[in-house]
Amino acid sequence: MASLRKMTSSHYRRHNLEQLVRAALNHAKQLNKPFDHKIIAAVDQFHIGGLAATLKMIELAGFNPQDKVLDVGCGIGGAARTIACTSNCHVTGVDLSEDYCQAARLISKQLNMGNQTKFIRANALKMPFKKNSYSALWTQHITMNICDKKALMTEFYRVLKPAGQLLMYEVLCTTRANDSVNYPLPWAKESEDSFLDNIHNYGALIHNCGFELNHLQDVSSTAIVSIQRVIERIKQGGKKEPGLEIILGESFLTMMENLLEALQNDRLSVVEFVATKPSTPN
Repeated sequence: MASLRKMTSSHYRRHNLEQLVRAALNHAKQLNKPFDHKIIAAVDQFHIGGLAATLKMIELAGFNPQDKVLDVGCGIGGAARTIACTSNCHVTGVDLSEDYCQAARLISKQLNMGNQTKFIRANALKMPFKKNSYSALWTQHITMNICDKKALMTEFYRVLKPAGQLLMYEVLCTTRANDSVNYPLPWAKESEDSFLDNIHNYGALIHNCGFELNHLQDVSSTAIVSIQRVIERIKQGGKKEPGLEIILGESFLTMMENLLEALQNDRLSVVEFVATKPSTPN
C-alpha cells in the first residue's frame, strides 16, 4: 500500500494543479458555451476517449436518480460529474491523490454540483465504506496501477449492494504480452509501476470474485482514433487550449504516442466490462 501511494504521488502529482484547474475554468467561462459539466471535458475526463467514452458507459449502465454511484480512481471528477448530471443521481468519487480530490471539489463547486458529488481521498484496496453501500461502482483506467487485482475486485464486491453493477473501462495487455511497450505511458513513467493484465485473466477474476459478467467489448479501434486526435491537436499548437497535459505535464505527448503505438501493434487493448453482483450473494 505504501509503494502504491508513493508511485501514485510521484507520477500524478502536480504541485500547481489547483492553479491550472482555475485557469482552465476561467478559460472556459470566456467561451460562448453553456457553463456545465462538459465545458472542461478536455481536462477532467482523465481517460482514453474522453467524454464520449464516459457517455457510452453511462448508456450501458442505465443509471436512475435513486442510484448511489461510487467512482473509484475519480481523478479530478469529470466522469463523476457527468454521471451525476446526466442521470440525476449522487456520485461519490475516491482517489489516492488529495490534490485530485481538492481539484474535483473545486470544479464541482464552480459548476454548482457540490450537492450531487462528493470526493474522498482513499485507497481503492481499503475504502472507508460499509459493505453493500453502493448500487453501482465505476472505474476508468485504474487497474494498471494496482498489482493485487484480486484484492481490488474483492473490495469492489464488498461495497456493492446485491444486484449492484460493476462498470470498468480499462487498458489491458493482449495475448502478445511478452512484447514490450515503451514508457512513459499515461499511468506510469516506468515499467515497474505498470501492472497490466490480459482479458482472459480479467474475465476469470471477475467471475471468481462472485460477479456475473454481462458485457465485454474491445473498443481499441475507437480508442486509437481518439488518441490520434489528441496527438494531432497538440502538434498543431493545441497546447494553447487546456487539455490533459495540464495534469500529466510535458511528457504527455510522448505518453500518448507510446500508447498509440502499443494499441496499433496489438500490444495493448482498451476494454469495457459490465458485471453484476448477484441479488443473493454467496
